[in-house]
Amino acid sequence: MTQYYYSDGLEKHGPFSLEELKAKRLNRKTLVWHHPREKWIPASDYPELADTLSEDPPPTEPGAFTSSSRADSYAEDRKLPRTWLVESILVTLFCCLPFGIVGIVNAARVETRYSCGDFEGAVRSSKEAGKWTQIGFWIGVAVIVIYAVVMVFAIALDS
Repeated sequence: MTQYYYSDGLEKHGPFSLEELKAKRLNRKTLVWHHPREKWIPASDYPELADTLSEDPPPTEPGAFTSSSRADSYAEDRKLPRTWLVESILVTLFCCLPFGIVGIVNAARVETRYSCGDFEGAVRSSKEAGKWTQIGFWIGVAVIVIYAVVMVFAIALDS
């Protein structure tokens, strides 16, 4: 008996029998996998699921895109957002551990969500990673400046 798994963009769910998977009301773009496949593929590529998949919503402005311009627009708009991973790691190592860790967690989600087809989630994670990384950096700078000022005053009072 084949056991299927599907991904909601964040986690994998399963195993499910074919009947259980059909009851999940999957979208055509939902990624599905079963053994012995090597890759996750869209549910629309499984003929056994074709009759149970929900249809994609219509475009907001019917006829506004030709098929080629729509694909080009999608490719331009859907580039991988900035991950902030390197910056988050550096902030964690050199100044603000808690803010850097939050940045790392969100940075790690960017590529995961993007590869699962959740572009909006990837953008949200990128913005959160950037926010926490920058907060950590500026707090670190402020602490260094305050420390330097205190040291200058301490040396001046000692003389």
